[in-house]
Amino acid sequence: MSYAELQVTSHFSFLRGASSPAELFIRAHELGMPALGITDHHSLAGMVRAHEAAKETGVRLVVGCRLDLDEGASLLVYPTDRAAYGRLCRLLTIGKGRGGKGECKLSWADVDAWGDGLIAILLTEQPDVNLGATLGRLRESFGDRGYCALTRRFRRNDPARLQAIADRAAQAHVPTVATGDVLYDRPDLRMLQDVVTCIRLGCTIDDAGFRKERHADRFLKAPAEMARLFARHPEAVARTMEIVARCRFSLDELRYQYPNEVSELGLTAQATLERLTWAGAHERYSEGLPDTWPSSSGTSWP
Repeated sequence: MSYAELQVTSHFSFLRGASSPAELFIRAHELGMPALGITDHHSLAGMVRAHEAAKETGVRLVVGCRLDLDEGASLLVYPTDRAAYGRLCRLLTIGKGRGGKGECKLSWADVDAWGDGLIAILLTEQPDVNLGATLGRLRESFGDRGYCALTRRFRRNDPARLQAIADRAAQAHVPTVATGDVLYDRPDLRMLQDVVTCIRLGCTIDDAGFRKERHADRFLKAPAEMARLFARHPEAVARTMEIVARCRFSLDELRYQYPNEVSELGLTAQATLERLTWAGAHERYSEGLPDTWPSSSGTSWP
């Protein structure tokens, strides 16, 4: 059975992922994986590197990212075409504008407004009392473009947990899909990922405790191994390739577009820019412009 890993966090998710896109795609190629979905946290920053790595290895890139919503739900989203990619970029711009530096604040309402053409996978941990309502909200927002993740955590009663999640998803008419929740490309990078986690949390290895990843299986696995791990849910493994087929967007479709220049009535675009620049300078320096630029070079104003 073929399998594509659709939940991969690269080192472009600052202090979370431990592998570069190039390392991840090389490993995916070695494992015989046909496609890889990069889903960094609230970011598309690594997509150019991932696109280059995909071309070099022949492993197809599925463009995506992870969204953590204000209501508590977490989604993996993937644009199916060029227009959907543009809407995803706008959605991230809105969230980052609200959240400020290093943050992204988004809600279900934002996803509804800009989610057309996006495929979404709802991330799940426990089949708690809220899961049914969240699955219903996913179905309402995405229709047949919504899926529910099944992810092994290698803890006590893990098979029962996955089955309970699958049952809740079936009741909500949401198909399940298997994910590995990958943080690094090879098993021997677990220690590096622990160090990255401690830097993010501001603690030592000795003090990190269960704030570190609790198991060492957050690496890329061969399709055959994923089929074995999800033997009770073969349809969830197969749906990874269904999603790959639906996500037709490629970064090759992007072309540089010169922005429309803004001009005021009776002024050229350059004259408009100069007027706004001097107006901003006088607003910033209300007591008068300094004799030199506000820089270490000491360059004089024109």
